[in-house]
Amino acid sequence: MSLIPNSWRWQQLKLAITCFLCLIPILFFFLFNFYLTLTIIILWSIFIIKNAYFLPINLSILYARFFFEYLLEKPELLSQLRPLGLDLFNTQLNDYSVAYNEYENKKMQTQLHYLQSFKNKKMSVNERESYKVMEYFININAKRENSNEFSYHDYLINQMMGAQSEIISIITKFHRILKLNDAEAYLIRVRRISDAFDQFIEQQIERRHRNIQTPRFVLQRVITELEAFREQLKNEPNRSPLVIAFIDKLNDKICSKEKQNDLIDRLLQILKINVSPAYDRLLNTLYEDLSNAKTEHGVWKLPNGDKYYQLCLEYHTTTTMTAENIHELGKKHVERIQNEMRNILKEKQIETWHDFRTSIINFEHNIDQKYENIEENRAKIMDDYTKIIENIDNEMYKYFSSACRPAEKCVVERVPHFKEATTPLAYYFPAALDGKTPGTFFINLRNIDEINKFKMNTLAYHEAVPGHHFQISIAQSLKHLPFFRRMVPFTAYMEGWALYTEQLAAEEGFHQSWYSYLGYLDYQLMRSCRLVVDTGIHWKRWSREQTIDYMMENTCMNKEEIITEVERYFVFPGQACSYMIGCQTILSLREKAQLALGDKFDLKKFHDGIKNNNSYNLLN
Repeated sequence: MSLIPNSWRWQQLKLAITCFLCLIPILFFFLFNFYLTLTIIILWSIFIIKNAYFLPINLSILYARFFFEYLLEKPELLSQLRPLGLDLFNTQLNDYSVAYNEYENKKMQTQLHYLQSFKNKKMSVNERESYKVMEYFININAKRENSNEFSYHDYLINQMMGAQSEIISIITKFHRILKLNDAEAYLIRVRRISDAFDQFIEQQIERRHRNIQTPRFVLQRVITELEAFREQLKNEPNRSPLVIAFIDKLNDKICSKEKQNDLIDRLLQILKINVSPAYDRLLNTLYEDLSNAKTEHGVWKLPNGDKYYQLCLEYHTTTTMTAENIHELGKKHVERIQNEMRNILKEKQIETWHDFRTSIINFEHNIDQKYENIEENRAKIMDDYTKIIENIDNEMYKYFSSACRPAEKCVVERVPHFKEATTPLAYYFPAALDGKTPGTFFINLRNIDEINKFKMNTLAYHEAVPGHHFQISIAQSLKHLPFFRRMVPFTAYMEGWALYTEQLAAEEGFHQSWYSYLGYLDYQLMRSCRLVVDTGIHWKRWSREQTIDYMMENTCMNKEEIITEVERYFVFPGQACSYMIGCQTILSLREKAQLALGDKFDLKKFHDGIKNNNSYNLLN
């Protein structure tokens, strides 16, 4: 079964809508004379065709066209967002083909040309701001991931959130089954995994031709993940996440028990005939890549890697800071935070050493802040995170107006088993636009020993409340902004806000013990180290081992956590720099507002100003 090119969906829908709208004036035929009807048809058709296929009459129509085109070409994103509660194209997966990459590159240039046609036209302040956001977003992508030079410099297949595992997550978590047709669509979608994997193979081969080599450890991690999934498909298919999720979604309201069993049997056949062989094919390709992968390297080793890395920094920080400046900034923050942590330990009369890590490990041994490593405690950890989120959520009325506090609660879930080995300790996944799937804080429970009680508050504040959950939920509800501005993911704003809320919680006394406050500083330290090691890997050409050693010397993270973090930096160049730079920018804006307003400064209004504008303009 071949995939329908995603660009066709937009073209087909655009043609259908155009035809439908052009037919509307025919109704006038029954109300008015022939000549008037003909005139209306011609004028109306010109209007519709111009806005659908050529330069629209205004920016609002252009923004809507860009956004709907983007959504309709991303069926997996449609399943996550469910605009208007609709399950559109739910038999489809994204198009990962090389041909689609080339189409996207050309489309980005065309969109930039259309947008800049409005550059010198009169706009209101808000319209000009939206124009700047869209222009920046298209321009930076046209230079980076959608350029002919760099469109294959990312690692589509990777151990963090690679396409090979995200497809499974989208289908199992976000494919909604409310009726029999949805169940049939699920089966079709699972069958299409085979086509998608063939496109991954095509992408890997294209990277070989361009001399873009995936780091050896990335391939090893992905191969381990895929082998485990394949073995489960072959030996215990009933335990596959694809089967378990499907069974959970079915019920007697959708179809009879007999029909449910038939659907499950068909799914098992699809896994055997279509999906399992696809895993074999992809693994064979990755085995070949692994045999030729000799090094663990940053993007400096890729063609024009230094230029690419500077673009990554610009994309993720929305600044023009150089790698060298970011590296030095990171070292200053590391020294500052370590000194503050040492001073706290001295105040509490806990013995310290010149070696920072030894001092912190000694502190951890002096307090009981670990869970016993038993299965029951996994549920307790999730309950404790839920309580932390509920407690701070109840106090947020003091710092945020009602308009900037989402009504929807954040839920806590465990990272799926098949993703645990290579996934960070925690992450946030936004709610669907129809509200049927809530915003979710995922916690990785692969190893209970990784969970430190004194760090839990800060992690929950960052990922959930008032961090990403507040941020993204409010952004989705900003009706005064064009829809694209509610959705554009500028990393420095997103991660900078989440890091800022960590500091806000610390300033406002939400850490009820000194060691919980020390946990907050430990996370601040880790984000500062990221500035050093991200630039170290990709600019100063540090090795994986050198990077791990730096983190071991300068943080109190355990080695397993550090390895996961460091391997993340290799596959997402520049992303780790966004946290501290974004946070420092928000703090700078707050300080300027306090100096300008004095006693009239209102923290709620400051937060409203940040949240109500959303994204890019924060840093520009």
